[in-house]
Amino acid sequence: MSAFFEISGLNIYLQIVVTIVSISVHLFATRPIKRKESTLELITLYTVGLAGWFTIMSGLFGHIIYADSVAESIGWPLKSGFQMELAFAAIGIGVTGFGGFWNRSFWLPFIIAKTSFMWGAGATHIIHMLQENNFSPSNTGLVVYWDFLLPVILIVLYVLLQRERRTAQKNRLGKELSDLNI
Repeated sequence: MSAFFEISGLNIYLQIVVTIVSISVHLFATRPIKRKESTLELITLYTVGLAGWFTIMSGLFGHIIYADSVAESIGWPLKSGFQMELAFAAIGIGVTGFGGFWNRSFWLPFIIAKTSFMWGAGATHIIHMLQENNFSPSNTGLVVYWDFLLPVILIVLYVLLQRERRTAQKNRLGKELSDLNI
């Protein structure tokens, strides 16, 4: 069973699958009723909330419980106290995203923190590949792509949702004004 947990990027695969399944189940279960949230808002809700949850789990399991295994798979030194610091930073960022399930005002702070964290991590992976010749399994491939892709997905969803909200607000205002002219 431990070999299963040693799959590089397992947390990424799980995050993608759980997010897609959660969104699909919610949309399918609520399809016959009128939802107060748009489809885009639900997709953003689950993407942000579950990204937060998986960030918490990655910090806890990846950098505290299995710190040495993860360090080895990335090509980092073992028994580093820095792993614990990284874990708590990830957990803090993750709590903000996970809190987005209940409070949408957490979304933007989470996206900003997660983006700076992941783009910094992605750049660090690339620098270590080029300067340190570190091509360890968790320092390359899917991990690096995800470091850049997830923030782009989060930013695009947030921007599209803000546009949708502005359009809906303009439409409501327009309807209210036309109702006054009747």
